[in-house]
Amino acid sequence: MFLKLFHIIVFIIFTLSSISQKKVKESEYNPEFIHNLIEANRQKILGNFEAVRILYEKCLQINPTSAAVHYELAAYYVQVNQLYKSIGYARKAIKLDPKNLWYKALLGVLYKQTNQPYKSIAVYKKLIKQNPERLDFYYELAYLYLYTKKPIKAIKKFDEAEAIIGINEAIVLEKERIYSYIGKYKKAEAEIQKLVNINPNEIRYYGILAELYISQNKLNKAKVVYEKMLNLDSTNGLVNLSLSDFYRMRRDYEKSFYHLQMAFRSTEIDVDTKIKMLITLSGYAERNPSLAKEVDKLLSILLEYYPHNPKVLTLNVDIFLLQDKQKEAYETLLKIIQIDPSKYLIWEKLLMIEHSMQAWDSLLVHSHKATEYFPFQVILYYMKAIAAYELKKYEIADEALNFIHSLVVDNKDLLVEIHALHGEVLHALGRNAESDMQLEKALELDKTNRLVLNNYSYYLSLRSDSLDKAEKMSLICVELEPDNPTFLDTYAWILYKQNKLDKALIYIEKAYKLQKNNAIIIEHYGDILYKLGRIERAIELWNEAFRTGKGSPFLEQKILHKKLIE
Repeated sequence: MFLKLFHIIVFIIFTLSSISQKKVKESEYNPEFIHNLIEANRQKILGNFEAVRILYEKCLQINPTSAAVHYELAAYYVQVNQLYKSIGYARKAIKLDPKNLWYKALLGVLYKQTNQPYKSIAVYKKLIKQNPERLDFYYELAYLYLYTKKPIKAIKKFDEAEAIIGINEAIVLEKERIYSYIGKYKKAEAEIQKLVNINPNEIRYYGILAELYISQNKLNKAKVVYEKMLNLDSTNGLVNLSLSDFYRMRRDYEKSFYHLQMAFRSTEIDVDTKIKMLITLSGYAERNPSLAKEVDKLLSILLEYYPHNPKVLTLNVDIFLLQDKQKEAYETLLKIIQIDPSKYLIWEKLLMIEHSMQAWDSLLVHSHKATEYFPFQVILYYMKAIAAYELKKYEIADEALNFIHSLVVDNKDLLVEIHALHGEVLHALGRNAESDMQLEKALELDKTNRLVLNNYSYYLSLRSDSLDKAEKMSLICVELEPDNPTFLDTYAWILYKQNKLDKALIYIEKAYKLQKNNAIIIEHYGDILYKLGRIERAIELWNEAFRTGKGSPFLEQKILHKKLIE
């Protein structure tokens, strides 16, 4: 309701600063007084406000009856936010020069700023009496009446202002708002009708009138107004948007969506507003599938009118993902990065889909490209490392993971995955000590991580290194998932390496029963039986492993020579 204090400073203080010297009385033509006054104004221009205060106080010592200097000190205390002190100087300035308009204007605003509305009202009444043509004083007094809960008096002041300048949109809308607030709807309607009468082609006024009828639940009257609006401009976006809301309230959803589609085709509604509306509607569609067709229609309109708008295309992606249309979402994401590659979340969505599709070649290319735009995003390098690992490009994966280690990773689960992957990469490169270190770091963060425990223990068994440690780690996996054939196979293989053959046989047989199509498990089963002296059965299992898939590099030699080769 109230003007900001900044307006006082600009509109009142600096106006008076320029004329303060012209207001100096003949009795004030004291050389020292004039010198201090001029110097004070110079220091004010330089922004040295403390010096300004001292110089004006010197002026008052010379002439304590100078209204202009009292005003300037009031202005100074406004600047330093000592409003009550400012009020004292403003009142003194008015007492010394009762006719000065600006002194009173400053006091009126100061009373408002210090929450003394009744004193401010008294000041503005005097200002209007002294200056009956000043519209801003009528406005200020009207707002003060509203603040003090005297709406009828506020309307009277707006009426007085209107009598001076004629029908004015801002004044009419203020009066309509007040009349509606106090429940005098007929008078509120009459105010808006005044605007309609003077400008019958302005659709916006009809819209305000229709909303007023709706607020009173006079839907038939609102409908008549909306029909007039359509006659004026049937393609107007705002009109159709209002009609869409109107018919939605009346549960006439067919008409509501028709007008919403018309609104979406209008350039009078900006694309961001349309996107927000469609996002909201998409949320409803999740709970009410019957809305999905309408969402698709509206989206198709946006794509027709904004085919290269990244925001529209991004919304299209989100809707595709909600509808589980991953391929369509992916193709749209590719379009977006060609139009605007500067959005990180778009790259991340693209890479996540490529990861889920196991499109490793594309993932490697796009993750590398993404790092050019976002060189410090951990996920991008992690995705690059995954793709490179899957493609057996271990050096590239190692480089990406080493760079991640130079960044801050504040997600514990992700950090575990990073160390685990690096351990796998380094194992593939034959750098066993470094691989062990990465896997140890993963386990420091997550002691029961089954995949890390299983793989680490298996790698140790392959090297016949720290087999007791490997057995303990592998046993944790088996205890956590006793029917996991991979974990059972690893544990059996470690027992085999420790020459605990009878125990190894128990676990490998269980693994074999759970997964009979795994060449490694079948081959391990044969190896254990061979060492136990069951050579014929071992050879049968090696042949079965060969028929099933890829076993160890020694599998064919075992079959050829019919003996265990390690």
